[in-house]
Amino acid sequence: MFRRKLSDWSDLDTSSFVDLDRDGAELLGDSPGTLPNGVSTDDYYGEDYDEDPIYIPCTDLYRTEPPENTFKDGKTPIDFVLVWEEKLQSKKHKMKTSAQAERDQQRRARRREANENHRRRFHRNLLKAGLLLEKEQTLSERRSLHYLKLSAPWDLLVYYAEELCIRAPLQAQPNPDNNASDRFLQRLHLPNPMYQYVPNKPLDYYTCAFRRSKLQRFLGSDFHATYFTNTQRSRIVYEVLSRTMYGKRKHAEVGIERMLKEGIYTAAFPPHEGPYEMPEYEVALESLNPRQILYRYWASWSQWYKYQPLDHIREYFGEKVAIYFAWLGFYTAWLLPAAVVGTGIFVSGLLTMGSNTVAQQVCDSGKEFLMCPLCDTCKTWYISEICPMAKVGYLFDHPGTVFFSIFMSFWAVTFLEYWKRKNATLAHHWDCMDFQEDEEPPRPEFAAMAPQMEQNPITGVKEPYFPERARLSRILTGSMVIVIMLCVVMIFLVSVIMYRGIVSMMMYHTGNSILMTQAGNIANISSTMVNLVLILLMSQVYTSLAEKLTR
Repeated sequence: MFRRKLSDWSDLDTSSFVDLDRDGAELLGDSPGTLPNGVSTDDYYGEDYDEDPIYIPCTDLYRTEPPENTFKDGKTPIDFVLVWEEKLQSKKHKMKTSAQAERDQQRRARRREANENHRRRFHRNLLKAGLLLEKEQTLSERRSLHYLKLSAPWDLLVYYAEELCIRAPLQAQPNPDNNASDRFLQRLHLPNPMYQYVPNKPLDYYTCAFRRSKLQRFLGSDFHATYFTNTQRSRIVYEVLSRTMYGKRKHAEVGIERMLKEGIYTAAFPPHEGPYEMPEYEVALESLNPRQILYRYWASWSQWYKYQPLDHIREYFGEKVAIYFAWLGFYTAWLLPAAVVGTGIFVSGLLTMGSNTVAQQVCDSGKEFLMCPLCDTCKTWYISEICPMAKVGYLFDHPGTVFFSIFMSFWAVTFLEYWKRKNATLAHHWDCMDFQEDEEPPRPEFAAMAPQMEQNPITGVKEPYFPERARLSRILTGSMVIVIMLCVVMIFLVSVIMYRGIVSMMMYHTGNSILMTQAGNIANISSTMVNLVLILLMSQVYTSLAEKLTR
C-alpha cells in the first residue's frame, strides 16, 4: 500500500491543487480536466509529468457516526473506488525467445505504457477537479491490483449539488405507508399477508433544488459530513469521473465509462456501507444498517410476496433504481389476474376438446374426402390425415380464446393507466416530477466535448454549445450511417420472405402428409425465429453504433 506525505511533495507544482476555500463557482470554472469548456490539460502540465496522485488530508470533516469506509486517517469517507490490474511476467514466460513472443511482449508493453499515461493524466485532472485521492496496492504471484480511493470534499459536493439540481430537504414530515391493496383489505377486515414492518423507514421531506446561497435554510446543513447521503456523494463523484478527460478532446477521450471499455481500468464502483449479513447475536431491528435491512426485508426469496420497501430502496440506490423496481413489482402483480384467466381458458379448452364438432368430423371422415394436391408434384391426400392438428388447434382457437383476447385488450389499457397513476404518485412523493425536462443537466461527455459555452435563449443559463458548422458534419455522418442500416434492414426483411417461400416448397416435396399440410405453419414459425435471431444480432450492432455516434 502506498500513501505519500505532504512533506514528500515540497517540489510539486502547487497549481495542481484546488484551493478548497475558494468560492464554489470558481472550483471548476478553470478546471482543465472537466467541463465546462473541455480545455486540454497540456496548458497546465507538461507531458513529462510523472507523479502519482497523492492523498490530501481533510481536517474539517465531522460525523456523528464514523463512516464504514474511510481513508487511512479514519475520517475521510470513500465515495468511489477505481481498480486496475497489472499482470506480472512469470519466469517461464521470460525464458521465451521466439520472435513472435518478443513482438507480443512489445505490443503488450506499448499498451501498458499507453494505459499508464492515460491513468496519470486522468488522476491529475481528478486532483485539479478537487477530488481527494488515496492509492493502495496488493501484490500476488501473477498480478498486481491497484486501488484508487476517491472522496469529494465539502466545497466540491456543494458546487455539483447545485449544478445537478439535487433535491435538498427543507422540512421533515411523516411518511405513512400508502398502499391501495392494503387499504382495500383493511376495509374488508381481512388479514394482509403481503404487509410487513420494515424498521428505520426514511422520513419524507419538503424539498427544493439545492442552492449554495440558501444553504442555511436546508435541514442538517451544519453537519457537513452527513448532509449529503452516500447515494448523492457517489452520484457527484461519478459526474466528475464522467466529465474528466484522460486524453485528447478531438478523439473524445473523456469519461470513466470509455476508460472501462478500453481496459484502462478494470472496475469503478462506489463501496457499500457496512456488511449485509445479519449479526449472529440478537440485536434491535432499528440498529441494522441499510444493507442489512434491504437484505432481510427485500433481497430474500422468503419475501417474494411482500410489499417492496421502496423508500428504503430509494434512499440507498436512488430514485431511478427505486422507480425500476416499483415498475417491476407493479407489473408482476398485474400479471397475476392475466395468468389466472389465461390458465382457466386453457384448461377449459382441454376439457372441451372431445366435444369439438369440427375436429370430430375431420377425424371420423376416413377416406370420404379426397383433397387436391398442395403443389404441382404433390399427391392427393385425405382430410382425415390432419386429425391430430385439428384437435391441437382447438386449444388455441375456441370461443374462450376470443374472450381472452378481449380481456387482454382491456387489461393492457387498464394496466398502463394505473401504472401512470402509480408512477406519478411515486414521482410526487420523491420530488422528482418533470426532472428530465426541467432539471437534468447536459450529458457529461457532451459537455466535456463542447468547444464553447452559449446562453440558452429560454432559460438564460450558459450551456455547452456546438457551433452549426461542427454539428453539420456530425449530423451528415450519422444520417449516412442510418441510411446504410435501413438498407441492411430491408435486405434482411427480403431474405426472411424468401426463406419462408423456400421452406414451404421444401415441405411440399417431402411427401409426408403432415409436413405437407402444415408447410405454411412451419415456414411461418421458423421464419419468425430467424427474424428474432436477426433482430437480437442487429440490436447489438445498433447499440454499438449509437454509442459511437453519440460520442
